[in-house]
Amino acid sequence: MKKLLLLTLVLLVSGAMLAQGSKETRVTKSILAFHAGPTFPTGDFSSTDFENVEAGFAKTGCNLNLTYAYQFHKNAGISSSIFYNRYRLNEDKINELFSDVAVDHWKFYGITVGPMLTFDLAKNIAADLRVMGGAANVNSPSAQEHGELILDEEWSWAPVLQGGLNLRFGTGNNIFVFTGLDYQYMKPKFDIEPIVGVIEDRVHQKISVLNLTGGIGIKF
Repeated sequence: MKKLLLLTLVLLVSGAMLAQGSKETRVTKSILAFHAGPTFPTGDFSSTDFENVEAGFAKTGCNLNLTYAYQFHKNAGISSSIFYNRYRLNEDKINELFSDVAVDHWKFYGITVGPMLTFDLAKNIAADLRVMGGAANVNSPSAQEHGELILDEEWSWAPVLQGGLNLRFGTGNNIFVFTGLDYQYMKPKFDIEPIVGVIEDRVHQKISVLNLTGGIGIKF
């Protein structure tokens, strides 16, 4: 996580240097926003079908974001985002087949970077359309049966695609209210190695989610 924060700081410094060195008469802007909200698993990730080998049993979770963007043109720029997502599992559904099994959660963090298009919708209201790619470190859930660990958690890095639309509502003094809807997709690999048992396999988990967030940001 420290490396991700360092990369964001580098982007911030680079954006500031570009803005200072620009010979254009138009003032360029950097944007920094913190936003959070619910995140909704979709597709296989939310499936509770026991016959689906890629069912993730994930429930609605929470999402945190730190987004930085540099507008090198009125309608174009580059955007980056550091994110953290966490999801509990549907234990009631799991216990329909496995009695007295307790599972913890899915979670992942990562960073994405990509182009951004900006449109002025009205005075002090702007929309940003972003398409980004990057990497995420995904944590698979552990499981216990009757208090005994039967499946250990595992971390796995995977490429991630992210696209979305956000709105910025200016409030004056370079402060704005930020709302956004983002889609994320990744497919990490895991070695399933139960502590109890002999099952060992290499599996993929499709993870697709919709993040609905709100927050506050600054322009500088």
